Amino acid sequence: MGTQSVLCSVCQGVLPATGRESYTALRGRLIVTNGYCAGGCAERLAEAERAREMARPMAPQAQGPAPVAPARMAPVRI
Repeated sequence: MGTQSVLCSVCQGVLPATGRESYTALRGRLIVTNGYCAGGCAERLAEAERAREMARPMAPQAQGPAPVAPARMAPVRI
């Protein structure tokens, strides 16, 4: 049994076992070091990604330089 099959791919916590025979010494050590996966990790990850997408500023559309109004000059007195 590899550790990848018992660990959550998002939080690296130990996934619940399917039966008594699944609780091995390796799984016990992983539970002590990593803790259990609380569940819902994929949903929380997707929600965080959506929040990042919404918070990301929109890139300005590429346009030419902004037009500049001509400077008004005061009349010159001689």
